[in-house]
Amino acid sequence: MLSYKVSLNGRIVSPGQAKISLYSPAVLYGLGVYESIEVIEGIPFCLDEHLKRLFDSAKMIDLELPCTIEEATRWAYELLQQVSGDCLLRVIALDVSEEEEDKLVAMLPQLLPRYPAQYYQRGTQLVSYEGARHMPACKSLNTLVNLLARRRAARAGVHEAVLCSNGKLTEGSRSNIFAVYKGELLTPPTNQVLPGITRDIVMRLAMEAGYPVRERNLWLAEVERYDEFFITSTSMHVMPVVAIDGIQIGNGQVGRITSDLMQRFEAYHRDCLETLRQRASVTTVTVLPGE
Repeated sequence: MLSYKVSLNGRIVSPGQAKISLYSPAVLYGLGVYESIEVIEGIPFCLDEHLKRLFDSAKMIDLELPCTIEEATRWAYELLQQVSGDCLLRVIALDVSEEEEDKLVAMLPQLLPRYPAQYYQRGTQLVSYEGARHMPACKSLNTLVNLLARRRAARAGVHEAVLCSNGKLTEGSRSNIFAVYKGELLTPPTNQVLPGITRDIVMRLAMEAGYPVRERNLWLAEVERYDEFFITSTSMHVMPVVAIDGIQIGNGQVGRITSDLMQRFEAYHRDCLETLRQRASVTTVTVLPGE
């Protein structure tokens, strides 16, 4: 049983003290936004990018946060000092009452999901789920369609579900999607999906490697034509997909470009964490008597 502390507007308390009213707009209307941040040995991966997206999402729903990005960053590091090992840091910004000043940024360390090695070695499978998120560019608490899609995947005995609207594949229930067709990397347009942090990194790494990258609609009817397919997320990184709705993709094995981008992302991930770790190790300041 995990017993992490949580942070409420920078105040570190026990989980039992983290409560909001049933009459809160966050409960009644889902008025809030969130982020999930991978933390490895106390170092949060892409914290700046996640917090920027949190604030951007809050603006989309007219939620004025009770702190600056700099303050939220400090709150995150102060909380993570209480955590040993790896975790998933969930940051939730809420409108907790009708009062203008009653806004809350809560930070909750959770167990970091880990996935079987065979998912990466042999690829995983998806099912489609008819539905679309409201305000797709906003990472809001309105995630009912995502939950229902995940339940559909669980009933089908597969790892993930991909949202499908009028035949158009948009995003996974907890991931972004990519297809490879004739050497070109394809992904749905940014204005139709949540612009994932991992998605952005993978697109940049692909372009640096010389792969053509294009945003365009992906269609369920085209699945059998794709050479490769993969999904990306904070916890999954780059995960290959070999079938959707039982339809085989390519030769049914992890593709060459997917494999290359998996390796490139993991190298980037290691280098980034090492850089952050070195920065954290040189912050000690010696204070002389009388100063």
